[in-house]
Amino acid sequence: HTAAIIDLMGGASATEEYRRRSFAVNVDGTKNLVHAAQEAGVTRFVYTASNSVVMGGQRISGGDETLPYTKRFNDLYTETKVAAEKFVLSQNGVRGLLTCSIRPSGIWGRGDQTMFRKLFESVLAGHVKVLVGNKNAKLDNSYVHNLIHGFILAAQHLVPGGTAPGQAYFINDGEPINMFEFARPVVEACGQRWPKLRVPGRPVWLAMSAWQWLHFRFGLPKPLLEPTGVERVYLDNFFSIAKAQRDLGYQPLYTTAEALEHCLPYYVELFQQMKAESGQSLVSAAVPVPPEG
Repeated sequence: HTAAIIDLMGGASATEEYRRRSFAVNVDGTKNLVHAAQEAGVTRFVYTASNSVVMGGQRISGGDETLPYTKRFNDLYTETKVAAEKFVLSQNGVRGLLTCSIRPSGIWGRGDQTMFRKLFESVLAGHVKVLVGNKNAKLDNSYVHNLIHGFILAAQHLVPGGTAPGQAYFINDGEPINMFEFARPVVEACGQRWPKLRVPGRPVWLAMSAWQWLHFRFGLPKPLLEPTGVERVYLDNFFSIAKAQRDLGYQPLYTTAEALEHCLPYYVELFQQMKAESGQSLVSAAVPVPPEG
């Protein structure tokens, strides 16, 4: 199960409708799938969670699956993923269904319409002027083919007496990296200049958190950066794949460099497409539409 509303805003300031929509899809939708699987006699269920279920705004360097669930929810995505993963794992062994959960990091590769699309939107809007946080802050990512490999291994080990039933696993590329250093070659390949000036992360996070509160309470436009997204680039948040290696025999199929070589043409094409669409939108706004008839 991989469908979800991926929005890193939320917290106590979120509107009730915003909360209802996120829980309806991410939690209730997951419960419906589990119950449907049990009704149909399905025996294996691999859930897609997120590494954010244990983060909670703390620095994590090489964290493992013994970390407790976070109780600090600054975004609804994390809050709903915690609730859904807890439910999925609680259903392990119920009515013949074996369950486990995979916790990816940022998912990237050909077909990506989330990670780099958001970055490209910011670049095209002229918002990428500085880099946030220390250059030594690292996170990890999950190249789509490495992630799929992890899913297949989990399903293969999701059998009676196997290692996977009832377990959660971090699946990533095993190469922690600074987010801006990861993104730089992609943006430069798109013909865009990459900023060099860095600003401290904490003040940016405070400003975006206040902006988010104003957005939900008074209807101001969304903040330029989601507070949780800011935390991810200025705080260490990378996780060990040792448990997946031990239990599932997982090893990334591609290094970050190999994966980037494979999917760079896709990202350049995506950027050019978005750039063209952005130009068309500006033209449409500037040229009056002739009346019909």
